[in-house]
Amino acid sequence: MAGSLLDYIQIIKEQGLDDYISRGENDQYPQIQAAAFRENDHLDIQSMVDEFQSYIGNSLTEMQRQHFLAFSQHYGLPTNLLDFTYSPLVSLYFACSGNAEKDGFVYFLDNKRKVDMTGHLDLVKPGLMNRLITAELETDILYREITNVLCQKDQYVREFLRGIDHIAGKLPGNERIHREVGIALQKIKRRGNYEMDDLEPLIRVLDRQRPFPGDLEPEIRIKDLGFFGHLFCRVLSYVFLIRNPQVQMEFPFYFTYEPANIARRVSNQSSILIYQLYGICSVKKAILPDFKVRIQNKEEILRDLDHMGINEKFIFNDYDHIASYIRRKHLKKAKEAEKTHQNLQKMADRLSRKEE
Repeated sequence: MAGSLLDYIQIIKEQGLDDYISRGENDQYPQIQAAAFRENDHLDIQSMVDEFQSYIGNSLTEMQRQHFLAFSQHYGLPTNLLDFTYSPLVSLYFACSGNAEKDGFVYFLDNKRKVDMTGHLDLVKPGLMNRLITAELETDILYREITNVLCQKDQYVREFLRGIDHIAGKLPGNERIHREVGIALQKIKRRGNYEMDDLEPLIRVLDRQRPFPGDLEPEIRIKDLGFFGHLFCRVLSYVFLIRNPQVQMEFPFYFTYEPANIARRVSNQSSILIYQLYGICSVKKAILPDFKVRIQNKEEILRDLDHMGINEKFIFNDYDHIASYIRRKHLKKAKEAEKTHQNLQKMADRLSRKEE
């Protein structure tokens, strides 16, 4: 828990959170999720984005066209993108802005979990789930990046296996999958690390129990994805069988995207966006932070951040917010002047009564 800016900085130092991305929220919500899912799980994101582009397409720059999903979010359209930042002070500002009577929270994710999509803008569009399920050639880079993430820590492999069990193993008829996941986890725990041989039986079971009908099966392509890619592609197909919208995809990596500077706030906020993967029956990728900090004394922290130049004017850097910042600053000065005037008036009244 942090009750001051100094507390917060000390926590970051003690917990080694320097190489993390973060997000601030001004209240504790049931889950961390993109705006489109907060409003209604059944929003058709692609249709909204297409309609928005049909209205304003002629006025867009080439950069805005390339980054249109981020552009849409910037102008208030609910999308599956979720704002994070490289700056823990920016996250702290958002944790303190609004809901003054409630505690805020800053959530941290390890940079090692990132699967970077920035260089592959054709994939940063609604509908990525379908492209991953059918293992389109363009998704090879993402499958390779997933493998790179999982190879960094045995912990990630254990989380990945538990995520597979959460999606596929718990479904009726998939008892073999559940059992093979359990055996693999036991081997890793006993040995202290994993070996690819631990995953072979699970892959064989998933291949035999594949839910794809007929020619939808990416049979040739899936063999080229490597062990982890093979597993991930297979498990995604089980999302078609899930009928419980409360079930989430819990995997130890996040698709991330660093938008171009389509607005100055992007650079000021050190923005990085998480592309929250979503698909059939409102099932979506869960955002599970590695660490969180509860924030108290919001007003005091906002004052300290303002002294460091982290304020509404800097964070948003548009005419509306600059005007709002100036208005609030001068209202504060006016209230202080009014209070001083009232105190002086009271002193004058007391002196007047004494003279009488």
